[in-house]
Amino acid sequence: MATAHAAPHEKGWLSRVMTTDFCPWANRFVYWLKEPVGWFALATLASVLIGLYFSPIGWPLAASLATIIATGMVWPWIAVRVTRCELRPSTNAVHEDDSCRMVVSVHNRLPIPAMGLAIEGYLDSQTTDENQPNVGLTRVPPLCRADYGLAVTPELRGHYPVVKPKVTCSFPFGIWTARRDLFAVDSLTVWPKAYPINGVMPVTGLDNATEGEGHRGGQSGDFVGVRTFRRGDSAKHVNWAASARCESLIVTERGEPQTSRVQVLLDTHLHTDRESLARRVRVATSILVSLHQSRIAADVRLGKRPLRYGFGAHGRRKMLDALADIAIDGETCDPVEPFGNCPNICISGSIHGDVIVRMENPLGCRRGGGNRRQFVFGRHDDLSIALAGIWKEVQYATPAL
Repeated sequence: MATAHAAPHEKGWLSRVMTTDFCPWANRFVYWLKEPVGWFALATLASVLIGLYFSPIGWPLAASLATIIATGMVWPWIAVRVTRCELRPSTNAVHEDDSCRMVVSVHNRLPIPAMGLAIEGYLDSQTTDENQPNVGLTRVPPLCRADYGLAVTPELRGHYPVVKPKVTCSFPFGIWTARRDLFAVDSLTVWPKAYPINGVMPVTGLDNATEGEGHRGGQSGDFVGVRTFRRGDSAKHVNWAASARCESLIVTERGEPQTSRVQVLLDTHLHTDRESLARRVRVATSILVSLHQSRIAADVRLGKRPLRYGFGAHGRRKMLDALADIAIDGETCDPVEPFGNCPNICISGSIHGDVIVRMENPLGCRRGGGNRRQFVFGRHDDLSIALAGIWKEVQYATPAL
């Protein structure tokens, strides 16, 4: 027996016919049929017509269907209104791809167990209404307050949830779903993922600080320890006794408070898609966290918004919060251009989804690797590997990138 196969152009035509909405104006009249209760209502009407004009058997059938509809709508409506639901995260902020725990508190004021409750849209606010994450609570004991833990792993920066989650119930028949906003919701801040960068940024301050305890290395100051030799270190700082014991060059490390400032400019325009912008933000986050840990002050511009932060936990949180505030769909901004005569790092993107990191130091010298460097990270490159060696470990060459 021969089998007929549709040509490729015929398959495309059939797909368009099956997925195209030819009468969008009529949707509001048939929207109620999306819920199964709509079909039950039509069946009840048909049973009534049968009982009126054809056979009495239609009346018991109509009564049964009406009972199912009443039970399937009244109980969900009561369940979502007599329970008081709250949602709070166990921690205020996490990085992307880090697991955390969210707690759902349900106060059941009924003398019977509340069955079939669910929390809809509890985390991912970027999905559509038809694909909201949903978690069922199964059974809430009567006249008590119960806490339920949810393990979540947010994948994209932002403040969650943007849209208030809802408590839903379609128990017992699933023919109609009652929804109501949660009574209270605490926000969860998701910071961009930060990848570790080895070494320190090879830039030193031009002026000595008036105060401080030498958190950054220098050529003078108090002795703070020893470390392995790095390219660019002066031979007069080699600790020969320690080098002989370790059979490798060891350098004396001294602490010297210095003032240094770097410009960091991030292009927040959406060139291709959300993922390419997210990778660009992660690169900027990794660089800023590295600068913060090295106590290097930075003048940051995130698109159109300037950012200045201090050292310590408060300054780090302010920086990460500002990065989390960047819209997932990007912002309209001019191309990033450095200003002034100080070291700068520009992070931009390409139409192919690549991340371009351009470093420039007008006062740089070739001893530190030149005054201009550029990195291009493809959209499929592993950022954890690509960013690990972005700094040249030259610490004492006067600002060098």
